[in-house]
Amino acid sequence: MSEKSQKLVLKQPDEPVVIFADQVRLSQVISNLMTNAAKYSDANSSITVSIWAENDDVLIRVKDRGIGIPEADLAHVFGAFYRADNEAIRKEAGIGVGLYFCHLIVDHHRGEITAASEVGQGTAMTIRIPREFRAESIENISPAA
Repeated sequence: MSEKSQKLVLKQPDEPVVIFADQVRLSQVISNLMTNAAKYSDANSSITVSIWAENDDVLIRVKDRGIGIPEADLAHVFGAFYRADNEAIRKEAGIGVGLYFCHLIVDHHRGEITAASEVGQGTAMTIRIPREFRAESIENISPAA
C-alpha cells in the first residue's frame, strides 16, 4: 500500500468487538483481502476495512475502489486456481489460490465470505463468522477437505 501511496481507513464501533477465533488464520484472511484490494486498486486510492457485530456474528469487510470483478466471474472467485481472464488481472502476479484459502479458513470457522463488485467501481469482500469459534468443530476435517 505504501508503494502506491494508498490510504487505509479503519471503521470500527466505539466498543471493542470481541470474537473467539483462530487469530493467526483470521489475520491471514484479512491480510490476503487487503493485499488483493491494494493490488487491484490505483495509486492514491483508499482501502476501507470495517468491523462490526451483528447478533451472534462478527462481520469484517474489505472494500476498495479498484478495477472490480466482472459479474460473470463473481461466482468463481473463491475457487482454487481461478483468476478472471482480463488484462488487468494478468498484469498482476498470482496463481489464484488466495481467495480459495480465505474461503476455506472462513468456512472452517463456520462462517461465510462473499464478494460484491462492479467493474471500474471496486470490490467489497465481506466475512461473517460466529463470535465464538469452537476448535472441536473442525477436528475431523482433513487438510484435503
